[in-house]
Amino acid sequence: MSLKIDEFLPYRLVKLANKVSSAFSSVYFEEAGLSVPQWRAIAHLAQQKMCSAKRLCDLAEIDKSTMSRAVKQLTDKQLIELCADPSDKRAKLLSLTPSGEALYAQLSPKALQWEEELLVELSNDERALLRSMMDKIEREVDKL
Repeated sequence: MSLKIDEFLPYRLVKLANKVSSAFSSVYFEEAGLSVPQWRAIAHLAQQKMCSAKRLCDLAEIDKSTMSRAVKQLTDKQLIELCADPSDKRAKLLSLTPSGEALYAQLSPKALQWEEELLVELSNDERALLRSMMDKIEREVDKL
């Protein structure tokens, strides 16, 4: 049996992820001029409230240099700020500014609406099954 790239799961997942990410980027790019790394940083900081740059890289699955640029750009736009780490005075933590929180509050309902439109052809059971299968695959990859 030979490999058929168009049927190979890793290839199909990457291809689909890139298509979905690119299509979804219109929501945060058109609304706020954000890049993919910037949007991910904002979305994760909205969930975490405060975290280190390293933790943000891990959560967003973005390399250190790309995240560093995104953090700098978001800091320049006054959407995130650096705060002293209460447990280590030498370390800095990242958090959203009030403007960053407002932007997230503006964009998150649009993100949910976009997701709803993407999944419109799937029943609630199919959506639950899709999430469950994605969770299982992710757990298996984590074991590798």
